[in-house]
Amino acid sequence: DEMRGRIASFVQESTPNVMTFHALAYAMIHPEKILFDEPEGEQSQSRAIQHVIGQHLRNPNDYNRIRALMMAHFRPDWERIVSGGYDRPPKEMLRYRRSLRGESLDGQYVKSDGEKAIANFLFEHGIEYKYERTFWWDRRPYRPDFTISTGDNQGVIIEYFGLKGFSDYDEMSDEKRNYWRNEPNWELLDYSLPDLTSGEDDLYALLKQHLERLGISCERLSEDEIWNQIEDRTIDDFTEVTKGFIQRGRKLSLTPEQLSEMVNNHHCDGDVEESFLSLALEFYASYLEYLETTDEEDFDGLVQKAAEMVAKGETIFRRKTGSGDLKRLRYILIDEYQDFSNLFYRLMQAIRGENPGARFFCVGDDWQAINGFAGSDLHFFDNFSEIFADSRRLDMLTNYRSSRTIVDVGNALMKKRGTPGRAHKTIAGKAVIADLSAFSPTPQEKNTNLGDYSTNAVLRLVSKIISDGKDVVLLSRMNSVPWSVKYDTKGKSSNGSGIDRLLATLRSRLPDEHAKKVTISTVHKCKGRQKNAVIVLDAIDWCYPLLHPNLIFTRVFGDSIEGVTDEERRLLYVALTRAVEELYILTKSGNFSPFLEDLEEHIKLSRLEWSDFPPVEDTSKHITIRVCNQDGRGSKPTVEIKDLLIAEGYRWDKKSTPWYIVCPADEFSVARFIHQTTWGKSAAGVEVRFCDHLDIAVAIYHVDKGEWKCVYDNLTG
Repeated sequence: DEMRGRIASFVQESTPNVMTFHALAYAMIHPEKILFDEPEGEQSQSRAIQHVIGQHLRNPNDYNRIRALMMAHFRPDWERIVSGGYDRPPKEMLRYRRSLRGESLDGQYVKSDGEKAIANFLFEHGIEYKYERTFWWDRRPYRPDFTISTGDNQGVIIEYFGLKGFSDYDEMSDEKRNYWRNEPNWELLDYSLPDLTSGEDDLYALLKQHLERLGISCERLSEDEIWNQIEDRTIDDFTEVTKGFIQRGRKLSLTPEQLSEMVNNHHCDGDVEESFLSLALEFYASYLEYLETTDEEDFDGLVQKAAEMVAKGETIFRRKTGSGDLKRLRYILIDEYQDFSNLFYRLMQAIRGENPGARFFCVGDDWQAINGFAGSDLHFFDNFSEIFADSRRLDMLTNYRSSRTIVDVGNALMKKRGTPGRAHKTIAGKAVIADLSAFSPTPQEKNTNLGDYSTNAVLRLVSKIISDGKDVVLLSRMNSVPWSVKYDTKGKSSNGSGIDRLLATLRSRLPDEHAKKVTISTVHKCKGRQKNAVIVLDAIDWCYPLLHPNLIFTRVFGDSIEGVTDEERRLLYVALTRAVEELYILTKSGNFSPFLEDLEEHIKLSRLEWSDFPPVEDTSKHITIRVCNQDGRGSKPTVEIKDLLIAEGYRWDKKSTPWYIVCPADEFSVARFIHQTTWGKSAAGVEVRFCDHLDIAVAIYHVDKGEWKCVYDNLTG
């Protein structure tokens, strides 16, 4: 029995304990209630912070301060906080400015001051608009800045040409003006930087004059009406911003007094930042009082208390899987060391103080340090030899996951930022750029309810990859995708957004055995995972890097545009290196992420041929009716019936047969079509092609003076 007990004791002490720092703190404190936000469940910490904000909102003075801040945050020029931006070389400055994102009053992210001013005007005057709605121009998607619909396929287009004076840009602007001159149901209003030079009021006056001339009422909403429309959203956003601020302070173990001193020593770049920090200090103190009053705790507080306990010699932890004593540990392995934070450092130092003989083994990859927003600090990685004076560093450079090509792509992205990795696998693999600007959808794809053609392009990629026997993950920078999607989940549609609904939409168009082989994730959530094939959905300039306007609220903690930009590069590196064999990088010509441009300075990637990725056959077949001029009859025949074609819903396709419409193939009848159409009675010298889902003509008819003559007809036999 004595021997059995000694063996049991030895086994228990020798069994490794595997847990996170937070789990260790929990095993020491055993709180009755812990506040935290579950990814898909209870949001107890956010509710607690919202409760604190709610208490302040009930105070009239605080209410007015919060309201003024939330109304103002979306108006000032975000770019004014950029120190030294205008001292950069022209090319670098333009890239730098392009990367900064503004946010309009109604929460719409836009890409310039002019667009932000226009969006604010439309919102403040109650004018419904669509930002960057997709039109089709020369077989490529074209997204004007603002679309105001006044009826079915008609309305007003507003473009802001912010880079006027650059020859290529001016030429493109002129092409857009010509495009809208040929669209009789649409009116174009275009503005440029000089319209904004004297301030927003002058631009607003022009907008009001031009829109009212086109019959669009421009009655400005009152400040109260504007606030009532954005109140719920801004408070929710404000809660998120405040929560992030509180968590950063908690991860630094700051008392309200210490945080106040930090704020007082910080130079603010304007009234918005100063107003927020003033309120945030009060919220921080109120939140800590809330925790004390309710006897609740959050995970950051748990780690703080655990560090204090260990420093006092209380080193026992108890879990359902067993107990242990930090003083008796011989080896401590810290994984993901690049994500180490000040809070974890305090707990680790307390353990070292009570157990100086413990040996530490830390594993990390500074190229995958992507959690700075959560308080992680590369200082601990970069200064490892100082923190652990008697230590040895081993560089593990072999990549056992990915093919050679994908390892090379990752190395190119991180060139001159450390020792490059080397591939263990001998297979070459594949990495290509999928340029959405080169994608040309079929008429059936244009007609699907997937909305933007980008979704059809992604569907083609997914279908081909899975048909080739590989599983695939779609990776997004955010929880949404940077294009408009009319979501379709087996008959159910939604105008909302979200990567999960995009996945459901794609799966609804795939066979069941294929649907389960495609997944979707944000890059942060996919860290540490892998798939045979990866599609990076958004390698465009305002997704990588994503410089959120709320960055202004964490500058006090040392955040900077340069630091965030570096982390954004590392985030793209993580996305690219999740691939085992195949990598597809979705982007758009003229809109590449600057990181992708940097990458291609060191390794040139091939461009995907969209013709190698056939469209996914729609189970509900369609017939495309194309109306053009008969050979030798000039352009007059279709010009004379243009208005009749528009009235029946036909669309103009400049590159292909000019006018077309798509109809369901079920029970389609050429005879019934001829009988029902009205323009045919007036047509002379017109050719009509009936095309299948592959856009192959299966029937051709000539129309002259209302008479239809069959050239050939394989559709009806």
